[in-house]
Amino acid sequence: MKNFITGVFTLMAMSFGFAQSNIDMTAQLGNLNVATVDQTGLLNINSLTQDGNRNTADIDQIGVLNINTASSVGNRNSIDVDQTGLANSNNVSQLGNRNSAVTWQFGTFNTTDQTQIGRRNEVSSTQLGNSNFVVQYQDGRRNDASAIQWGNNNFAAQVQLGRRNTASGLQAGNSNFLVQYQDGNDNSASNDQVGNGNIAAAVQIGDDNTSMGAQVGNNNQLYQIQLGDSNTAIDVQMGNSNFTWVTQTGDSHIHVGTQMGNGNSMIINQSN
Repeated sequence: MKNFITGVFTLMAMSFGFAQSNIDMTAQLGNLNVATVDQTGLLNINSLTQDGNRNTADIDQIGVLNINTASSVGNRNSIDVDQTGLANSNNVSQLGNRNSAVTWQFGTFNTTDQTQIGRRNEVSSTQLGNSNFVVQYQDGRRNDASAIQWGNNNFAAQVQLGRRNTASGLQAGNSNFLVQYQDGNDNSASNDQVGNGNIAAAVQIGDDNTSMGAQVGNNNQLYQIQLGDSNTAIDVQMGNSNFTWVTQTGDSHIHVGTQMGNGNSMIINQSN
């Protein structure tokens, strides 16, 4: 990581002399929209569209070949993008009112894709490292999704359909994989992965479900599926190569699972 950070700063220093080689395309249609774009380096590309009223955007690109494509269609939407490094890519699309999207990328070849449809949704992606990927999709109202990746080759996908759902994911390590899917209202999903090669998936279809997972180690697998209302699943895996599968069908089930060690297997089925 030290060599990586040193290389990035060296690249940044070399690129200062090429500030004239950046590309920006910004379009505003409507009233009282505000856009601020700062590009420092070589061949950074920004494409921004604001269609509506009182939308705001703050775009900062430092380095080489960073690409940002952003669009807000509606009123009072906000976009905040910071890209530092080499060949990072961000795409954000917002359709509706009062949505907020934030992306922060520091490193090389990171990718973020954000889509929001509806009102008062919030999404954020933070990537520190190389070749990480985040995709976030929200359709509804007052949903909140956040993803943090610190390392290399991590993948996170968050999909929320409905109202007042929350999803948060933390990946610290390499080659971790996370999927969070929510279809309903007032669901909550939280997953932390610390280590390498961990897999986690949380699927919630219904209302008022809670899913929490923590993986500390390598090559652990955690699957939580909730089909119904007011279910709770909490799992902790500390070690290597542990496996957990939880299925909750119906309403008001509670599961708490703990695995401390290596090579453990847990399969839980709850229904009513």
